[in-house]
Amino acid sequence: MPQSVEDRLEEFISTLERDPLGAIDRFVAPDFFSYSPGPEEPTATERIGALVADLLVALPDFAASIIDVGRDGDRFTGSLRVTGTHANALWGAPGGGHRLDWTTRISLRAIDGRFAVRFDDFSAPEIVGVLRGLGLVNPPDEMDQPLHHPVAIPEFLLKLVFTGQASDRPCRHLASIRVTEPSTRVCAQCLARGDGWPALRMCLMCGFVGCCDTSKNRHALAHYEETGHPLVRSIRMDEGWGWCYEDNAFFESATIVRRA
Repeated sequence: MPQSVEDRLEEFISTLERDPLGAIDRFVAPDFFSYSPGPEEPTATERIGALVADLLVALPDFAASIIDVGRDGDRFTGSLRVTGTHANALWGAPGGGHRLDWTTRISLRAIDGRFAVRFDDFSAPEIVGVLRGLGLVNPPDEMDQPLHHPVAIPEFLLKLVFTGQASDRPCRHLASIRVTEPSTRVCAQCLARGDGWPALRMCLMCGFVGCCDTSKNRHALAHYEETGHPLVRSIRMDEGWGWCYEDNAFFESATIVRRA
């Protein structure tokens, strides 16, 4: 007799508590909740699995559970709770003993015996707070200063933080990319004023390099406002993700490589 979707979900939840990575591999669908990845994109299973694999290394006591499960039409809803102690390095931030205890509402939709996952309460301020608690983001009064550690947060997680969604937002300007590599790694305007910056952005249309939007002077944003060039990429450390000011669209470094 085929397993019911309710029984399959119960198996997913019980497996998640004892083997988070195995549960993702067995039960999380390749599709996201509201779209299917393209042939060149990692699947939802791979994306979520990679994030959890990193957390399992950094937080040896990492644990995840889904509680308060109910049904709403063709989807299930519940609360995902994630806990652990940041004991080892995570994306460049050393373990400092910070405690993670995060709960968020999620939706699950059955697809061919697996479940597409959506984080319903995922918001930038909430996630930035979680990252700050793990030492990955500076305190609020130091956001315009260089990061304490050479942190490189996964681009997929940054996309969720910046846009609140796993899919790419449409961008009308990607065909306008002309420059992909910087000729300098300083903000000349900040240097002339004796100021510093936390990160740099490069204009993908002309190559101008300026400080980011959390810096004191926001020279990259000023360049867009002055020239109408909306596309920038991060050039902090080995980052390569891009942003379109006009379309509020985040795109990963692979998109820039394909368009170059």
